Amino acid sequence: MRDLNLLHSEFYHIGVKLLERVERGLEILKTGSPGAFANYVEKLKSEDPLGFAFLDFCAAVLGSRAPEAIKKGRRLLARVRGEPEMTGRIYGMLGLVYRQTGEMEVAENCYLKALDIAEHAEDRELWSFAKVNLLSLKFFRAEYDTLYMDIKGVLPTLTSSKSPRARYLLALLSIITGKPERALDMLRSLIKTEKDKRHLSALLEVKGFALRMLGDLGGAVKLYTKSALGYLEIGSAYSAFPCAKALEIARFAGLEPPPREMVDRCMDFAKKGGLGELAALREIEALLSEDKADLPHELLKAARDYLNAYQPVEAFVTGLSSAFLAWKHGGTVFHEAMRFLVPLAPSYRAMSRDPILGPFLEAIYPLLTYGVDQRRQSGIRAHLIGEMRIFVDRREVHLSEWRNKKSARAFVYLLLSPKHRLPYDHLFYLIWPRRKYNERSRELLYTAMVVARRNLGRPDLLIKKGDYYQLEDVWTDLGELENLMRLADATRDPAEKEELLARARELAKGELLPEFPYDRHIDEYRQYYNRLRKRLFGDAPLSPQ
Repeated sequence: MRDLNLLHSEFYHIGVKLLERVERGLEILKTGSPGAFANYVEKLKSEDPLGFAFLDFCAAVLGSRAPEAIKKGRRLLARVRGEPEMTGRIYGMLGLVYRQTGEMEVAENCYLKALDIAEHAEDRELWSFAKVNLLSLKFFRAEYDTLYMDIKGVLPTLTSSKSPRARYLLALLSIITGKPERALDMLRSLIKTEKDKRHLSALLEVKGFALRMLGDLGGAVKLYTKSALGYLEIGSAYSAFPCAKALEIARFAGLEPPPREMVDRCMDFAKKGGLGELAALREIEALLSEDKADLPHELLKAARDYLNAYQPVEAFVTGLSSAFLAWKHGGTVFHEAMRFLVPLAPSYRAMSRDPILGPFLEAIYPLLTYGVDQRRQSGIRAHLIGEMRIFVDRREVHLSEWRNKKSARAFVYLLLSPKHRLPYDHLFYLIWPRRKYNERSRELLYTAMVVARRNLGRPDLLIKKGDYYQLEDVWTDLGELENLMRLADATRDPAEKEELLARARELAKGELLPEFPYDRHIDEYRQYYNRLRKRLFGDAPLSPQ
């Protein structure tokens, strides 16, 4: 329901008749009546084929059927060439789909295309939509410093419908950077005027975070509980997020927890949600457990799941909770939790103000050093910039020698993906774009994965996890480049910033995967990589050195 409301609110004027027909279809879909929706779509198919195709695409987006939505969206783009208004909105919705799959770089490409079209067409609503979603991607990547300046710069130019979302991000950033009082000032006016229950629940969740940082733990629990109830009222699996936060404070501070009936409902809804909601579910289950010895280990699992779901704040706080409990009760997971926190810690220095975990963070902060250990040689090490070279436990693996070329390509796609994971059906679509994913054809993907495991020599490095294939224990030079640039953004020390940027420039001298010059999916990442290089080198030539 959350995604349905979001997409419905993002519809603009795509031509009056088409817009009316699509919005009518979305309203029927929103009521949860599959039969009525099917009848409406069937009628529209004969009366307005383009409207039907557009609504069919929307239904795939709303149903989180990513491969189907991407295929339908790409076909629509071919049909509406020369119609910038529709093309821009299709790209915008494709951005939402790719964000669902975790392919943030590809989502960014779609939003940038929508933004470019909006600028040429002087379409302020589409421009504002694209801008706000680009800002959201920066938040999910924890690029907080540059995000703050971007929001301040763009806020006066946004339409009234998109401005509240930017202010919401600004309030959240104020808390993360140690200014919860400023966040409260912004939130008061936003909460007072907000009518949409979903948006109001989100604002209450942020206000709960601000109260926690100001030491009003009882008030924070009440607001998180109110936020969770608001999400439950609209049937949103996201209710598990504020529920987990309320439970965490209650357990650590010895306060009255939220009503168990509400917690159970949040858990039931979370089971139908995405990776973030499942991470929150895992945290809730850990916090409800009476097993103190196992709690740090389970919280660390939840923290990793949050990070995989692009929920960086929750990942850091939950990981810090794991380390704190392991230190307090002598858990063996302490060092593992510390390693998890190392790359995240620079972005959350202000969490030392937190009344629950702040003193602990202040004590351990000197142990949290920057960067990735370059001496690590175990697992998968993939050099994707310049000449592609793959190593597994120091042994070089040559993809050119793999007989199953589809298997090799699938492995490269997994290496490129930010968390090195892709849904089964989406990975299948990338490899076989013209085939349907069903019981019969999925054997092709299974065979490709078996071949990849055999060629890697370590089956445990390529696993099934839920609805995803995922690589384990991976280092890539592209990921290292992103990490160096993120750390450079976070540090206040000019000398340290320049050292990090110098290391990043050294990595970014070559082209990304030149061995695959005509692969459309890899080209999406190549566009993203070239934007990183432009940030590093300015307008200097980007040819290999």
